[in-house]
Amino acid sequence: MKIITNIKSSRALLVASALLMVIFLGACQDDDEINVGPPTIERVRSTDPTTADSAFTSATLGSTLAILGNNLLGTQQVYLNDYPLGVNTAYVTNNSVIVTVGDSVPTVATNPNVPNTLRLVNKAGEAIMEFQTLPPAPQVLQVKNQYVKPGDDLTLFGRYFYFVDSVYFPGEDVYVTSGFTTNAAGSSLTVKVPDGLDFSEGQAIRVVTKSGGSATNRNTQIYADKGMVADFDTNGALEWPWNWGWGISGDMIQPSQPGISSLEGNFAGMNQAFPANFGWNNDKVINLANWGGAQIFPTGEGYEPGVPANNFDIRVEVAVNTTESIEGLMMQIWYPDSNGNELSYNIPMSEFITKTDGSWYTLSANMTRLTNGSTRLNTYGDFLKGDKGGVKQLRLLVVNTTSSDIKAVVGVDNVRVIRAVN
Repeated sequence: MKIITNIKSSRALLVASALLMVIFLGACQDDDEINVGPPTIERVRSTDPTTADSAFTSATLGSTLAILGNNLLGTQQVYLNDYPLGVNTAYVTNNSVIVTVGDSVPTVATNPNVPNTLRLVNKAGEAIMEFQTLPPAPQVLQVKNQYVKPGDDLTLFGRYFYFVDSVYFPGEDVYVTSGFTTNAAGSSLTVKVPDGLDFSEGQAIRVVTKSGGSATNRNTQIYADKGMVADFDTNGALEWPWNWGWGISGDMIQPSQPGISSLEGNFAGMNQAFPANFGWNNDKVINLANWGGAQIFPTGEGYEPGVPANNFDIRVEVAVNTTESIEGLMMQIWYPDSNGNELSYNIPMSEFITKTDGSWYTLSANMTRLTNGSTRLNTYGDFLKGDKGGVKQLRLLVVNTTSSDIKAVVGVDNVRVIRAVN
């Protein structure tokens, strides 16, 4: 038993000695790394091999960076704007460190006083260089008022409107590079609409910053002079101010209402205490219809009957002047289809109107949002048919879902159908 015990002890001693040797060697290796000297940074580039000769002074969140220099072995931490990125030793050599800029790194979007520095630290010292961490590329979420013309102010709502270089408009080389107004939160941008708009290849707005360019989609469009159903000025199948359908009186089609000025010409006005609990009166209804059956909806190029209904939006400008909350106020879009179904969609006004100061906002609803249970429009041709009797109708109705009346002046203009997707 004693011998066995000694053997076990000997084996234990050998194992312990081996472990001490590993620790010693590891310590020696650490000492080698520590003794490389203070780090220096020569330049920063991306990990893309095609940028091997480049030097960056800024990067966006989500970027992967290669920091090049000397004495980088043993790097303990890399900081951007004093925020630690985390260092994986597998991506560290004496001349390079690879790090990823995480979404939590502070930028001007979260702190306007960030130091805009990159700092690398090892046990022998640190190296610092000026380096700007940029927010992500801009996002345009809403065009405040899409019914704009050259010379008008265009306001965009979205995210990351920092370091704006240019705003592109529809047309070849139609853009603005100065005169922008943005808020501190980077959530709004106002710019003057330039001359030379050309909608032959699109109708979208695009914002370009130091971080990149915004995406274009149906939410980034402006009015391209097509698809008008009711501008409350131009006669056609609908005649203003009286022979256009039913609802508000023709006396309420005017170039102004209390606290609301027109975009262009006349607009439809509603000035009342909107009744609580879905209460009804005709003075909050605009029911567009030609009782003789004439087509009031756009036809022709871009409005072919076989195009999916999902490619079209119903859009209208709305302005509200009130000191009361509009939470609970909705704009209902209503359409009777050829099978006798009443299709509708309620849009909370607070979703697209941020200020009730009488300024104009564009309401936009995809045509397929008009539903009755599972019934909806499949093609634009379904929309062109009109109701069961062949009458083409489209109704706008202000709905108050709250238990109290809401006193407000509401303006409505430029009811139109837009080909939003080609």
